[in-house]
Amino acid sequence: MTWINAWLRGLAIVVYFVVATVWVPDFLLNLSFIQTANDVLSDVIVLAVWGAALVGGMWALRVGQRKGII
Repeated sequence: MTWINAWLRGLAIVVYFVVATVWVPDFLLNLSFIQTANDVLSDVIVLAVWGAALVGGMWALRVGQRKGII
């Protein structure tokens, strides 16, 4: 694997985690449906999305490691 290839793969991983665990939950918090919902309900929805993105990303990293992609 070349250095540029490794940098691009690393950058893709960082971008995924930033978008999936920072931007998407923030976007959801700004939706009118979430803003008008009960605080507990909105927290649970955003937490579920954040957790699914985090676990999904970690699972994808593990699968990529097993297959030798990363």
